Amino acid sequence: MDAEELLRRYADGERDFSEISLVDANLANMDLSGIELSGADLRGANLRETNLSGAHLASSNLSTANLSRANLSNACLEEADFSDADLGLADLEGANLSHANLWGADLTDAYLIDANCTSANFSMTYLVGAKTKRANFQGAQIDTAIFQREKMLFTDIINRYAVGERNFSGLIVESPNCSRERRSWELGQLKGLDLSGIILRNSNIQQLGPYMNGVILRGADLTRVDFDHSNFEGADLSNAILRETGFFQSVFAHANLSGADLTGAGFAEGSFWCADFSRAKFNKASISSLGFITNNLTEATFKGARLHSVDFDEAKLTKTDFREADFGVKDDIFGVEFRDCHFEETLMPDGSVRNNS
Repeated sequence: MDAEELLRRYADGERDFSEISLVDANLANMDLSGIELSGADLRGANLRETNLSGAHLASSNLSTANLSRANLSNACLEEADFSDADLGLADLEGANLSHANLWGADLTDAYLIDANCTSANFSMTYLVGAKTKRANFQGAQIDTAIFQREKMLFTDIINRYAVGERNFSGLIVESPNCSRERRSWELGQLKGLDLSGIILRNSNIQQLGPYMNGVILRGADLTRVDFDHSNFEGADLSNAILRETGFFQSVFAHANLSGADLTGAGFAEGSFWCADFSRAKFNKASISSLGFITNNLTEATFKGARLHSVDFDEAKLTKTDFREADFGVKDDIFGVEFRDCHFEETLMPDGSVRNNS
């Protein structure tokens, strides 16, 4: 069953869709109040602004789903998996979240008044601005949840990283140039600094943006970090987690992003010349007004990505997967253009295979 069939059957009065599989389905802005979706597989589904009030989603899998501004009031969400889901501004008033897994979820400004959160897992959950009056957190794992942002000097992070600390989520990271320290940084000062595996989820590092060229962030968790106007030229971000990050007018020339997870990221007007994106995941990413020039995109995936006004120049597209990607209007100025690229078993949006002739 696909999303269209579910909506048709729901409109006809059917309500029980238990254990259905709708991975990555688009159900945004729909009225599905009172629906029965217990045990459903909704990983990565788009449920933004959807009305799920009174719905039954017990034991369902909603990991990485987009539920921002969704209405989940009085819903049964017992033992549901919301790991890494976007629940920003969601209405969870009176919802039953007992034993639910919300690891790493974004609940910015969410409405949790009167919610039953007993024994739920809120580890690494972002709860800044969340309304929690009369919510029951008895037995919940909440010690690493982030309720407010704190400021920390990047030099302090470096020192604490050196002695083994790794989790610096939810921080506003400051450079000496914008702090009490009586010294300033120069471009290239952090080149070669190894912060592999650091966790900076939901952190603000914009003050560091100009100085990040050549930094080593292999395997770092940078989920929902804003990289707008940053300079990561020559940086090593291989196998880094960059889900839902922002890349507006950013420089990543000659950077290594092989194996990086860029799911749901936003790219616009940046410079990625000669960057290595082999095996990178661009699934559900929004990419516009950008050129991939001389990039290695071997085995990169673009499932569900939106690419408008994007040029691929002399790019290596061996086994690159564009299936289900949105290329805009064909031959339109807002579409996608390939120039002098290497095609080898490249999967195009319609499922066809393209090779160099």
